[in-house]
Amino acid sequence: MKTKFTISFTLLICLFFAGCSDDYQESFTFTGTVEEILVEEEMLIMKEYGGVSQGRREGNVYEIPVDNVEKYNIGQKLEITVFSNTDADIWNLDNMKFDIKTVEN
Repeated sequence: MKTKFTISFTLLICLFFAGCSDDYQESFTFTGTVEEILVEEEMLIMKEYGGVSQGRREGNVYEIPVDNVEKYNIGQKLEITVFSNTDADIWNLDNMKFDIKTVEN
């Protein structure tokens, strides 16, 4: 009886830690320009460079949340590394983190 309880308790602990896992993996990196700054939402609207090579004449447009929108300017070139904690191929800000670096011209 005690052994069953110990095994059950150990399995429960493992499941708890697996469910609480916050493991973000690097998904992709892109370079783009700030097209719009949404001050109230603390969000940058970014347009990706290099979309033409992927068949996108206009490039991809992404919403990127930031802590301080005053640090950015429209037209500024940035490199964005996207991290996700899900395998789903969707743009879900609840499952993403971003590393933002300024690109010098």
